[in-house]
This record gives sequence, C-alpha cells and structure tokens, in this order.
Amino acid sequence: MRINLRVLSSAAAIAITCAVSAAAYFYKSRITEINEVMVFCKLQYNAYNYFDKLLSFIDAATKSVNVCMPGIHNPAIQGRLVQLIKKKNIKARIIIDRSGYNKSTEFFIKELIDAGAEIKCEKNDAVFTMQHKFCLIDDRILMTGTLNWGNDRSCDHWNYVYITSKMLLVDPVRKEFYRMWEEFSSDLLRKPYSEYTTNDSDAETVEIVNPEENTDESGDFESVVRAPTIDNTELTPNIDALIF
Repeated sequence: MRINLRVLSSAAAIAITCAVSAAAYFYKSRITEINEVMVFCKLQYNAYNYFDKLLSFIDAATKSVNVCMPGIHNPAIQGRLVQLIKKKNIKARIIIDRSGYNKSTEFFIKELIDAGAEIKCEKNDAVFTMQHKFCLIDDRILMTGTLNWGNDRSCDHWNYVYITSKMLLVDPVRKEFYRMWEEFSSDLLRKPYSEYTTNDSDAETVEIVNPEENTDESGDFESVVRAPTIDNTELTPNIDALIF
C-alpha cells in the first residue's frame, strides 16, 4: 500500500495547526485568568488604590452582580451599584442579614430597591447570622474575603479580598448563592429589623460587675462576677487518641 505523501503532509499540517491553536488558546486563557489577593490595612500605602480596583471589577459587570453581605452601606459601592442598574441595566441581586436594614442603612437600601435591585434576607431568622462576604460578577468572577461593604472607612481597616475567575472556586459559591436566593425572603421592608430579636439558644450573656461598686461583705470580687464557665476538656480532644 502506497502512502500519498501529499495527503500525509496535509494531515501533519492540520495536526500542527490544531496543536498550535490549542496551545495559544491555553496560553490566552491563562493570561486572562484572574487570581489575586488585595490586602487592606492601615500600613498599606496603596489601600485606596486597591479599593478603586475593587470598584473597577464591579463596574466591569455586563449582565449581573450578585452580592451576599451582612449589610451594604458603603456610599461608594452602593453608588456604583445604583449606576450599574440605571445605566447598564445590570441585574443586581443582594442578600443581606436582616440587621443590615436599620435606621442608619435605610436610605442606602431603599435607593438600591428604587433603582431596581432585588434584596432578600433569611426568613424569620435571628439577626447577625449572615456572615458570608462575597460578590459574583456575571457569575464568572468571585470576590470574597473579610472586607465588609460597610462604612467609607472599610479600606482603612485590616482586611483582605481574594479575587478569582477560576471556575473550580467560583462555581460552588455561585450555586450556594442561588440556593439561598430561592430559599430566602424578600419581605425585608415589610418587617423592620426592630421587630426581630436574637433567639440563639447557644448564646450566653456574661454579666460584668463593677468591682468598686459590687463587692460582697468579704470584699471578694470573684463571688460577684457571674460568668459561665467552660470545661476546656470538653472542647479540646485528646490528640494522643487520634489516629492519622
């Protein structure tokens, strides 16, 4: 059987072209992949530059911005979200803790809702339970970390924000957001935060007594400080008993 050299050379050329294209695509995808950490602290000279960079990621949204935070009352971030909704018709879904809607944040929340943002919270849940801090840009970019979207001094505190476009990391958070979105309620404005109280059965209140005003007749301060005690042996496992 004779091999047609022209066919063979054409097949080789096609194979090489495919290999080069695949390599170029892989290289391009690695170049455009986002994977970085921004550290905010009082000693960081470029903390405000980082904050501007965070805002630029929000501004880059083309379809949606999904946010999950204890609350939103940072004027710069809230203002950018309002602009995105009005000017670019971006869909904004926001999940906050029920305590995130109060007298000091009422203006920010209502302005977002008036602009077209959808805001939800946990149904009939005790307040101060939402501790997620993340934002999904177009369901492709994840921003998460310790930074609250609170007051305008956020970048002057000790925080970090991790930004990534790796779908291995983005996808689980995206799924969790939509799961919460389906489960949570949009009755935030119909039932103000003042009507809710924490009812966590695990919460303990420690009563601290002024030693100058509340000593007993013997002068023993320890007898008048009423604080729960915890047996550390119940919390610390016996390491020797663990099998690795």
